[in-house]
Amino acid sequence: SNQVSALREGRDRELFGWIVAGKDKYSAMNVYTSSRDRTSGRLFPLTTDKNGSNRSIVPVGVFESVMPLDILATPLLKAMVVGDTDQAQLLGCLELEEEDVSLFTFVDPGKHDFAPVLRANLTKIEKEG
Repeated sequence: SNQVSALREGRDRELFGWIVAGKDKYSAMNVYTSSRDRTSGRLFPLTTDKNGSNRSIVPVGVFESVMPLDILATPLLKAMVVGDTDQAQLLGCLELEEEDVSLFTFVDPGKHDFAPVLRANLTKIEKEG
């Protein structure tokens, strides 16, 4: 069966949003006070807003917590972001499709969109042979 999800487009800017305790914000890491409500089944108002600008990939274990395959997620994502296709191949990027990295995009504190990054790497690998 197919499922379609729709999220409200987040265009709102929050001044000093990183200062507040985050009682109504979802986080894959326990950085907001709302994290204690995560197991209660509470629903959070998710939007497409990134809540900030792009940042570096930080190895805090969040990618491994959502990776269902036996792949080292953080080193793979780092290799793909910098365009190191040789290392990305060794770490398993040829086994992935864009949908496989969507959870990484959702939990990434660095706010990367990994689907186009993966596609660019796979296209480069195909061209280079």
